[in-house]
Amino acid sequence: MKLPLFLIICCMTFGLKCYSQELYSARGYWEESIKPNYQSIKQRQNNGDSLNVNQAAYIKDYETYLATYFQRLTEEEKQKFEVMKDQWNHELVVKVVPPGDNNSFEWRTRDRFITAAYGTYYGISLVALAGIDDNVGAGVPLLIGGLMLLGPAMNPKKYEGITQNTIRANNTGRLLGLGYGAALGLAIGGADSKSYKLELALSSIGSMALGEVAFQQQKKKNISRGQIEIMRHYGILFPLIGVSLISAAQFDSPNIAGLALLGGGVTGLLVGNKVSKKYDYSQGDVNAINSFAIISAGLGITLVAESLDNNSDNNALILIPAATSIIGTVISQRAVKGVHLSTKQGSTISLSTAGAILVGFGVAAVTGTESAVVVIGVPTLCALVTHKLLFNKFKMQNLEMNFKGSEKRKHDYKFSFNVSPENYLLNKKIPVQGYPSPPQLFSRSQSSLFNIRFTF
Repeated sequence: MKLPLFLIICCMTFGLKCYSQELYSARGYWEESIKPNYQSIKQRQNNGDSLNVNQAAYIKDYETYLATYFQRLTEEEKQKFEVMKDQWNHELVVKVVPPGDNNSFEWRTRDRFITAAYGTYYGISLVALAGIDDNVGAGVPLLIGGLMLLGPAMNPKKYEGITQNTIRANNTGRLLGLGYGAALGLAIGGADSKSYKLELALSSIGSMALGEVAFQQQKKKNISRGQIEIMRHYGILFPLIGVSLISAAQFDSPNIAGLALLGGGVTGLLVGNKVSKKYDYSQGDVNAINSFAIISAGLGITLVAESLDNNSDNNALILIPAATSIIGTVISQRAVKGVHLSTKQGSTISLSTAGAILVGFGVAAVTGTESAVVVIGVPTLCALVTHKLLFNKFKMQNLEMNFKGSEKRKHDYKFSFNVSPENYLLNKKIPVQGYPSPPQLFSRSQSSLFNIRFTF
């Protein structure tokens, strides 16, 4: 009986520790410190306005509560608060649509198209598995696609309180689930001529399952768009890296390739989830990270192309683009911290980078060169220069705006000068005989004729 009792105590201790860490978090402390009631009264106090008895007591008690809350944070959470508070404060200036405001949500054309496309794909998978032919086989994909578009009408409760972030998380889960399911089918069935049915089935099941999980989790936790995008980035990047490792190791088995894709995907989601918790990236930040990772991969491919021109057949060369893409991702993650790129700025960088790549291909085509280094290197160089120029431009704009805001707050002071001549008559009525020496005791009992208040 002693061993089970010991295990129960250990489990309870671990559970209480986990609960405590979840109860007292950096984000929770920040949210408590920006409560509207506290901030409004604190602002009045900072401005030098008089507070009544209840307001003064509230401020004292609440600041004691905040100090106690902060002391109960772990060292890791305290460090996280210091790193993240500027980003969280920056979120306050962005108008956020309330999750429960159903009237503010709109099904865009792209949402309708993507939903219908996934439904059609699921229908094609069903037709292939069941071996349906003729008119029925042509109608089933359209039927399922239409039913998915009718989902919000048939089950409105499920879609209550959703935002565009919910739809983005759902589509991200569908995309990654489709790829991971197909990878699982490849790992099980290999390259057999009939294995495509298994891959279609598992890809559809994986897409629906992971999409629904992402949908429900986003409704429950409501994470930021940047966190969704960073997980999407790693969820796509790591499977490609896994395939690169298998190719470099000269494994020709499709089963192993499927395992590499699936393992890379799971690893990517885990890494992306961990990265997203260390810094609250904006959607614009992740757009810049995505484009720079592609440019970095292009630099690696350029190096590989140069080696291939030298008749090198070393399979390990494929690891170079994989390594440069990871390095580019890490470099750009560090570069965007504190910049707070807006969605418009990030999308402008991505759009301009894509345009620079096309311009580079056009220049290479005009020259008529057959060198792989030139064909790949010129577009990559054009994209790199464009990305660097735009990123530095937006970075300086944002930092300048933040600097002006901080300077404004820094020099936001108030000066007041009040004269109270009636206090002279009140002071004359105070009996001097009632106060012993020293004279300072008597002077403290008197009301001042002039009041000067300077707050900053």
